[in-house]
Amino acid sequence: MIALNPHSSEPSLRYSRQIAPFLLLAGLAVAFAKPALATLVQPVALPELVQRSATIVHGVVSETRTQSEAGGAHIYTYITVSGSEFLKGGPPQGTSITFRQIGGQVGDQVVYVPGTPRFRPKQEVLLFLTGNDAGGYPQVMGIFQGALHPVFGPGGERRVAGLGPDGNASLLPEKAQGAGGEKNPALGGSFADFLQRIRDLVKAQAGGPRQ
Repeated sequence: MIALNPHSSEPSLRYSRQIAPFLLLAGLAVAFAKPALATLVQPVALPELVQRSATIVHGVVSETRTQSEAGGAHIYTYITVSGSEFLKGGPPQGTSITFRQIGGQVGDQVVYVPGTPRFRPKQEVLLFLTGNDAGGYPQVMGIFQGALHPVFGPGGERRVAGLGPDGNASLLPEKAQGAGGEKNPALGGSFADFLQRIRDLVKAQAGGPRQ
């Protein structure tokens, strides 16, 4: 995690005791550029990401806010998503869910964790979220691994892509069923097909029949 003060000529590193091991790696990633960043998150296939996630939601970002906490020791950005579909889990009431991530800007203090996706209001997203952290909020699985969104591919078809530059590489291809055993592209197919793959996996992992 990097804390930057615009009035200082040098960035300073600040370490949170909550995520000290990760922040050490994050600092190294900045020092040694992008190749080190890829080592921060272990790539997984979609079935494992679905299984590990407490909540999977497809929706639109309705609000973002940033605040400092613990007397200014930590900065968090809170993102609220209005869910059009909760493919797994979800809030006990309502159709919105708020999660948070470390970093953001409060006044002249900027804290950034390398790889953290950036969210904006009205942005359509597909999120894989953890269970609640110590503060009572979920976070994105694998920093950026669980943050996806639809993009327009060839011919105008909506496809799925990672929100961050390393998001596409953080999902491994799945081994296809059948005699051939060929691997399916991790983010292959249309966005609608990808959503259906998630629904099928959620049902299969819960012991229900696939559609």
